[in-house]
Amino acid sequence: MKSRMSIAVLALMTLPVLANASCDAVKSDIDAKIKAKGVNNYSLEVVPADQADKNGGKVVGHCEGTNVIVYTRGESKSNDDSSGTAPAAPLPTRSGQAGG
Repeated sequence: MKSRMSIAVLALMTLPVLANASCDAVKSDIDAKIKAKGVNNYSLEVVPADQADKNGGKVVGHCEGTNVIVYTRGESKSNDDSSGTAPAAPLPTRSGQAGG
């Protein structure tokens, strides 16, 4: 009986640790899930929870207690490589022009 009680206490003690997960870990997990669905051109930003509605995106995760991860479609606003944004394709060249 004591071992069951101690297991339950240990499980309850780990819940706050899970709720305060590292933003980098949560962001990379969400990034992997989005990429697995074949989505390109998006950004994930970690912002304070009270600033989430100002970004115009959708809250897709919570981390470190007071921060949220916001998903925004379109080009990335940051320069990091983990945003999932593909580089711009080169402009097509004209075919049929007389070459010199």
